[in-house]
Amino acid sequence: MNEILAVIYYCFWRFGNEAIISTEYLESDVFFCFSNLMSEVKDGFLRDLDKEQNGIDGKCKQMLSVLQLVDEPVYRKLEHDKVNP
Repeated sequence: MNEILAVIYYCFWRFGNEAIISTEYLESDVFFCFSNLMSEVKDGFLRDLDKEQNGIDGKCKQMLSVLQLVDEPVYRKLEHDKVNP
């Protein structure tokens, strides 16, 4: 999850060469956003829910369905190479 937090921190801290928000409260603002994001996506990180529709397996199946509609060649390549979600 530190990969997610690092991206949020970087996005808040830098925009080109300028800070986009006050750095005085940067840590608390980043923590607030990270906490809210994780509360929305927490089901994807719970091992007990992996096989459920809201778990990681369900989300991967949804992603493949969208990919099949949006980019058929990539979807076929993944299927051909047996890249499982």
